[in-house]
Amino acid sequence: MVFLCLAIVLCPLATAFAADYSYPYSDPYQATVYGTPPDQIYRTQQMVKPKQRSIRIEGRNIPEVFSYSGEMLYSTALQKGEAPLIFIIAGTGAEHDSIKMGFLTQVFHEAGFHVVALSSPTHMNFVISASRFGAPGYVPHDVDDLYRVMGWIKETVEKERAVSGYYVTGYSLGALHAAFLAHKDSVAGEFGFRKALMINPPVSLYHSVKRLDSWLTAENLGEVTVREEIESLIDRFSNYYRDADVTDLDDNFLYEMVTRVNMDGVDLRSLIGVDFRLSSSSMIFASDVCLRAGYLVPPADYPLTTGKPLMPYAEAAFDISFENYMDEFLLPYLKHLDPTMDRYTMMRQCSLYDIRSYLMENDKVVLIGNSDDVILNDNDLAFIKTVFGQRATLYPSGGHCGNMMYGPFVEAMVAMVKP
Repeated sequence: MVFLCLAIVLCPLATAFAADYSYPYSDPYQATVYGTPPDQIYRTQQMVKPKQRSIRIEGRNIPEVFSYSGEMLYSTALQKGEAPLIFIIAGTGAEHDSIKMGFLTQVFHEAGFHVVALSSPTHMNFVISASRFGAPGYVPHDVDDLYRVMGWIKETVEKERAVSGYYVTGYSLGALHAAFLAHKDSVAGEFGFRKALMINPPVSLYHSVKRLDSWLTAENLGEVTVREEIESLIDRFSNYYRDADVTDLDDNFLYEMVTRVNMDGVDLRSLIGVDFRLSSSSMIFASDVCLRAGYLVPPADYPLTTGKPLMPYAEAAFDISFENYMDEFLLPYLKHLDPTMDRYTMMRQCSLYDIRSYLMENDKVVLIGNSDDVILNDNDLAFIKTVFGQRATLYPSGGHCGNMMYGPFVEAMVAMVKP
């Protein structure tokens, strides 16, 4: 995702963050959209060039329209000698080499780790090339997919470098996945993760995406449709991109764009909602085509070929909220696989409540985030404080991943997992 990429307190919360914390945005929506100003972004001493790699699953049926995406892409940045290895899981809809993932790769490589960066299971390439069931968004299946490909990557890396131990982290949805991966590994034991670091996680996937979807409803947009809102924002940014002296779509460009483009009349909540909707619509389209489910693409339109116009399907996907996808597509599919599945079970299994006991009892899982995270509510914050106690660090400002590149946040993040 471009800009993005949830009681009573029974345990004390860690507050040992840097005394000089002065992140510039106190408004959580501004923080989420603007991120960290270029002059305050943490800079590594040296830059490493990650190596893009791929995995092809033999015999996998790849639709012709996605023939370019038959291999699951990931990237590595390895140390020259023996080192611990950390897997980084991307947030919703993000690729292994996105801006945030590239930044985290540099940070953890500088901290002494072999680094493996993985796309989110909700990214099109992962859905097409590696998803076993082809319907992302159900955390148990997504985590199984991640764990399987991580095992293959582990074998590859161990042939090239000595690995002294394994770690896992992720941001946003990838943070939720990291916690579930640690839980799964506590039984399967393939990695023996020493630490699992959650960066700005949701507590409940369902509750967080419902919050994001709510910013694209008539209550927030008025008479403007979701499609019209998306087209309007794309037009604004396209005009800036055309007229600006742009050499790369890096964080400096994004910061300059959102601070220089006339944002009058743009609700930052709707901007965040649009960003999430664009990611989820790509995921839904890829899933529908791979499964031939007929949700977006009518059966009569198959087979989709590389020359067929896809915009009509994209526009149709813009109108589908993630909650609609869960109720109309994902839940019926899960019921097909397991007739005992119900909505409550699906929602719970996509939340940290499902592994609450494990999280309370296991000190290897740590968390860093913000008290004003826009995808969290009061109950979510109470859950974090109660379950993690001293293993959680929450900054007072930063929104959702807005301060993830801010120096004090980065230093605290690395300190939580550094061997």
